[in-house]
Amino acid sequence: MSANHLMEPHVASVQKGFELLAIAATFLSAVQAQVMTISINTPSEAQTTAICLINAFFLIGLVLDIISAFLAFLTYRWLQRLSHEESVYLEEVFEAPITSLKDEEEAPGVDDAECTTDATKSNSSLIEGWIVSWSALSLFIPMLFLILGVSSMAVGIQIFIWTQQKLMVAILVTLTYVTVIPFIIGLFII
Repeated sequence: MSANHLMEPHVASVQKGFELLAIAATFLSAVQAQVMTISINTPSEAQTTAICLINAFFLIGLVLDIISAFLAFLTYRWLQRLSHEESVYLEEVFEAPITSLKDEEEAPGVDDAECTTDATKSNSSLIEGWIVSWSALSLFIPMLFLILGVSSMAVGIQIFIWTQQKLMVAILVTLTYVTVIPFIIGLFII
């Protein structure tokens, strides 16, 4: 029986999501690299401020898309390599109810002395907590990087359109952006 058959439902779903995110980020990196060729080959002496800005936004977007693809792939592989016990534990974490701090503060029978942080907590446990928090954040940051990368490419395209094309082309492309952006934002809100 393969490891995928042992996966818990939420873990398998998250794993598939990161796999698709890695594919999408890789595809968008390739598209962005192709789009970038419209301005990146401009000789240094012919580069205007607008061309420099366009190239900067394109390069920033490309780097963010590549990082997104890389992190999404690493997260996918990490989820794929979970043992059955780790997968079951992660599934329990996904299904655990989220309690707010307010609920914990109002819990009856809890001594305030037990809730206070021990002043003698070692620095190593504090650093360990930061490392765990950073690792947890890095698992879910590829989507943010992809959004920022695509946004950077979109800004670069807009600068290119408004500085290098005729007014009618700039208006039509901008209207297309304005028409499509609410749908894209809606996808991320859902």
